[in-house]
Amino acid sequence: MNSKKRILMVALDFPPCKSAGVQRTLKFAQYLQEFGWEPIILTVNESAHEVTDHSQKVPHGIKHIYRSFSFNASRDFSIKGKYLGITKVPDRWWSWRFTAVPLGKKLIDELSPDVIWSTYPISTAHNIAHKLAKHSGLPWIADYRDPVYTRYDPSGGNYSFIAHQIERKTLTQAHGVVFTTQQASILYQSLYPDLPLRKFHVIENGYDEGNFHHLNGETRGIELSNDDDKNQFTLLHSGAIYQRGRNPSGLFRALSILKSQNVINKSNFKLVFRGVSSAGVFESQLAPLDIEDLVEFLPPVNYIESLDEMMASNALLIIQGGLFCNQVPGKLYEYIRTGRPILAYCPIGSATGQALSGVEMSQCAETPEQLAESIVALMKEPVVPRKNVERFSRYERTCQLARVLDQITD
Repeated sequence: MNSKKRILMVALDFPPCKSAGVQRTLKFAQYLQEFGWEPIILTVNESAHEVTDHSQKVPHGIKHIYRSFSFNASRDFSIKGKYLGITKVPDRWWSWRFTAVPLGKKLIDELSPDVIWSTYPISTAHNIAHKLAKHSGLPWIADYRDPVYTRYDPSGGNYSFIAHQIERKTLTQAHGVVFTTQQASILYQSLYPDLPLRKFHVIENGYDEGNFHHLNGETRGIELSNDDDKNQFTLLHSGAIYQRGRNPSGLFRALSILKSQNVINKSNFKLVFRGVSSAGVFESQLAPLDIEDLVEFLPPVNYIESLDEMMASNALLIIQGGLFCNQVPGKLYEYIRTGRPILAYCPIGSATGQALSGVEMSQCAETPEQLAESIVALMKEPVVPRKNVERFSRYERTCQLARVLDQITD
């Protein structure tokens, strides 16, 4: 007889999906077993993902993984690369509901989970969990992570009422809702003032020590360029950038200031963007500022290689504009674990700025002038060990989740 409680986890982001959100679900599932919980994963078929990464392996201890079919609307319902916006409402994987709900009911009947957990940023996952919870009467935890995009981006689309309808059902019907920042939790408390405060929980993202063990503690990394100059300071941004909310234009102006002052040049400094899909939009900004020789855009790599590259860099860059004031990029915690200095281009009072408060070797800046000063400070600052980084680990975050689950199911 199984002595552990069971948790049915509804998540689109799960290996081999190549997404930053994979880590949250995967590591919760892995470590919950140490807190008396056995995970049952309900996710999608591999073909639903546009990009996959097979470097991320599912631990052998996660035995119950079930996949049901979903179309990817922007790909499967397009004609010559074009599609109607309504086919992506509330998200590209809305068709997953029609296979996941019957499968979920079957899993509930056969495996008898004690609680249901679902995770955003895919509204359909919450929609599936809502139907399963209503069908079974099981308690339900909704992991919102970040706010629904239309809560912070007015240009979020003409069909936001559907996302808000799912959001309202989730907030009112779930036994608990979890956010990754206190700011996001406070936002939703203000949006739903009639809900009891005990329903709201904050469990931040984190880093996984096991992923760094894979690197054997080495700062070897992949080669960032063909330049063998060991005196070149490399500032790395790992992941996507875009014009709204994560725009590096102010940083480019900072580099132009420093170059004009003869503080940096191609021999002693390089800014590397890894994994930018629309680099051309930003490359066009470099020549007018005379910094083409200081900035490099490189293609994506798999997850483990990205960690390797972080470890090999001199400093790490986060760009989180005012649009995302209530959110913290998940990779920030991996940045902290690397032990490398961190430059955050973000409002100082934002969730990202607050997350870095008290973290050694970190700088926050909002203007090109402040960024220029911060870059100079990072280039001069000695690298020292960070204290108590374990508090940012996925294991500690899972301990928090286990306490929430125990409270709800006891």
